[in-house]
Amino acid sequence: MSEIQQVYSRSTQILHKLTAQSGDAIQTLYQPGLLTPYDRAPALRFYGFITDLRVNINIQSLAESELPNIDLGTSRTDRVAAVRDLEWNSPRKQLDIYLATSTSAGWVNIATLSLLNRRPFYIVNLLSYVSTNVAFQIANDAKLGVSISDVGYGLLEGNDTVTLFGAAKEEITAIPTESPVITTAQNYGVMVTNSSQAVLTANPARKQATFINRSDSETIWLSYAPVAEVGKGLELRPHGGAYEINFSNPYKGAISAIASGNANLAMLEAI
Repeated sequence: MSEIQQVYSRSTQILHKLTAQSGDAIQTLYQPGLLTPYDRAPALRFYGFITDLRVNINIQSLAESELPNIDLGTSRTDRVAAVRDLEWNSPRKQLDIYLATSTSAGWVNIATLSLLNRRPFYIVNLLSYVSTNVAFQIANDAKLGVSISDVGYGLLEGNDTVTLFGAAKEEITAIPTESPVITTAQNYGVMVTNSSQAVLTANPARKQATFINRSDSETIWLSYAPVAEVGKGLELRPHGGAYEINFSNPYKGAISAIASGNANLAMLEAI
């Protein structure tokens, strides 16, 4: 008997360097990789498991931080307080870590790290900042971002560098191996308005159809009915909300759409 489903996995490296030229803009650190139109899987992207995430901190624009004076008789509480004061009361830069999804209102801060001058550099395990587990799971509609914040001592300057590196395992659940193979695909782009319109005609040869909301602020609703209605049907949120027709829901009829305002709908139909 052939397998009904199978899991396909791959490993990917995470590597991103922040310098004085990076400013304070939020930059994408990791997002699960894309599938191609010919991948026989019921999703747009892989989902990822970040298994290793570290940061190499080389701050030269600040005075070197002095180590706290902790003797053998210092209590554990006082030691923790001394280290905390070193991290947050010394001259420092700041690294912020963000998470965004297709349903979030932009980036959401999930962790903050103080950056000090410890010559020549030092390395911090960031995975412990975002998860208490052995891995941090990233859904296929999510992405992890980073930025430098000015907390009174400026942004990165001169030869300052903050290098983030690690690894992620990406997985996808594939559809049955005996299913028909996709041989060709057609890409479309449609401006959806607040009036219902047909965005895809019926196609008996359809094997896959993908819909992505490229709008930054408007919501799109898809419908299998001839007329789409606001607030009803398949809701695609701004910033990449997506829906896919594939082996698990092989609809071959027409698709209509309506939006809360002018919204760019990206589509792909494969046969």
